[in-house]
Amino acid sequence: MRKTFGILFGFFCLAILDSIFAFAFPIDFTYTKMSAAWHFYLTGILVFVRDKPWFNRMLIGAFAGIVRDLFFTGTFPFCFLLYPVLALAAGIYQNKACSVESACVIYISILLMVDFLPYIWQRMMGITNVSFFSWFYHVELLTILTSSLVVIATIYVDLVMDRFYLFQSRIIKKSQSRRRLIDRRQVPNTNHPRTTHSNS
Repeated sequence: MRKTFGILFGFFCLAILDSIFAFAFPIDFTYTKMSAAWHFYLTGILVFVRDKPWFNRMLIGAFAGIVRDLFFTGTFPFCFLLYPVLALAAGIYQNKACSVESACVIYISILLMVDFLPYIWQRMMGITNVSFFSWFYHVELLTILTSSLVVIATIYVDLVMDRFYLFQSRIIKKSQSRRRLIDRRQVPNTNHPRTTHSNS
């Protein structure tokens, strides 16, 4: 129960960080100065689901997406439909990652794709006529830097928490086995009743 609460609280904090940074440092859609897209919440999801079965990845992604749509961005059903696909991709590419460094590259690539798709859609719909190089320089260049730091920090925290919960579970199992051993010693053996000696 404590682990579940810790995971949910962690995702809540990441979503709050997204909102705070997006409000304090919004994207400059005039493309006259450098800005960044923030992906704390999505990074946490990708790292969390990387070793889960494919169906669980999709369920977690859908749930995380609808929470973000309804409570943080108001973009339903965009994240609800997109996050399961990203979570599924994170697990598929994670199997090909042979090191933490390669896993970081995979997650950063997925995050860049999340930013690239809206840009392509805006170009196709005629909403923007900004060139790819201008968009990449003013938005994605700083996004790559910040996303790299966020991904590295999230993976490190995830590894530390995994070791902590593993250590905690071992301590609990040892304490439970000791209690069972003590209880067995305290229970009297009914197969061999005590014999009483009478004084003659």
